[in-house]
Amino acid sequence: MKRLQENRIDQISKYLQASKLDPELFPEILDHLACEAEESLWDGKPFEQIYQEMVKTADMQTLLNLSVDHQNLLAMEKSLNDIVFENRNKSYGAYDLRKGYGQTIQRSVVMGVAFFLLLVMFPKLYAKLTPDPKPDDIAYIVEVKPVDIKMEEPPAPPAKKEVVPAPKAVKSVTPEVLPDNKVEIEELPPVVEDLQNAQPSTETVDGLENIETIAPPVANTPAAKAETVGAEARKEETFIFVEQAPQYAGGNEAMAAFLRKNLKYPSQASRAGIQGKVFVQFTVGSDGKIENATAVKGIGFGCDEEAVRVVKMMKDWMPGKQAGVPVRVRFTLPIAFQLD
Repeated sequence: MKRLQENRIDQISKYLQASKLDPELFPEILDHLACEAEESLWDGKPFEQIYQEMVKTADMQTLLNLSVDHQNLLAMEKSLNDIVFENRNKSYGAYDLRKGYGQTIQRSVVMGVAFFLLLVMFPKLYAKLTPDPKPDDIAYIVEVKPVDIKMEEPPAPPAKKEVVPAPKAVKSVTPEVLPDNKVEIEELPPVVEDLQNAQPSTETVDGLENIETIAPPVANTPAAKAETVGAEARKEETFIFVEQAPQYAGGNEAMAAFLRKNLKYPSQASRAGIQGKVFVQFTVGSDGKIENATAVKGIGFGCDEEAVRVVKMMKDWMPGKQAGVPVRVRFTLPIAFQLD
C-alpha cells in the first residue's frame, strides 16, 4: 500500500463507499483491494486496467452480498445480551450488569473457594508459622512440698434437753344420769330439825389425824378489760332491701303535710316554668336519724338543693328492720315540684 498513491487509494475507497459496503467490513476490503492493485502494478499493468478488472471482479452486487454475509456472521457471534439490547440504549446500567454477569459469578465463585480453603488451611498455617515452645521459654517454676494434714476431732454434740410435755387440756365431761340404785349416797351434815332435839356430849372426842388442810387456789386470772385496745368498732351494714322498710313518723300523710309546709318553690324555677320530680337518696340509721342526703336525679334551677334541704329538716323516722333488728337502710324519696 505504500507504493500506491493516495489519490488512487481514495478512488478505490470512494468506489467501496458507493457500493454501501458494511462499515465494519470496509477497512478489510479496502486493504485487500489495495494489496492486489499493488501486486498488479509490480507486474507492469497500468492502474486504469487494474481498476477496471477490480470493478468487474468486485461489482456492486458482489460487495452487497459480501456485506449481508458479514452481518449474518456477526449476528452469529453476538451474545443473547446483544440481541436483547439491539437498537436500544446500551449505555443504561442494565446492559453492563447483564454483560458482566458471567464474570461476576466467576469472580464470586473463585473468591468463595479461596475463602473456604483459607478457613480449612488456617490451623495448619498457624501451626507452621508459630514456633514450638523451647525449654528456656518457661517463666515460672512451681515447687510442690508435701503438707501434713491432721484430722480435727469433731465437736461433741450438744446435750439433749429434756422436753417437758405440756399439760393436756381436760375436756369438760357431760354429767351422766344414773338410775337411783347406782347413785352413791353421801353422808350429809344433819339438818336444823335434827339438831333441835340433840343433846350435847359430855366427852371430848379427838378428830381424825393426818388430815391435810386444803386451801382454795388463789385466782391469778387478770381482771377483764372493759375495751380491747386497738380493736376497731364493727361498721354497721347498710341495707337496700329489708323485711320492714323505714317509715316517716305519722305515715305518708304526715310526711306529705310536712313537705307542703316547708317546701318552697325556687324563684328561678318558677320564672322558667320548670316542673318535675327530684329523687333524693338518704340513709335512715338504726336510730331513725337521716344521714347522707343527696339528689341522685333532679331538674335543676335550685329544685335539687331545696329538696335536699327539706329532707334534712325531717324528724327521726321509724328505722327499718331485718329479722326484727333495727338496721341502716338506704332510702330514695321522690319530691314533686308542680306549678299551680
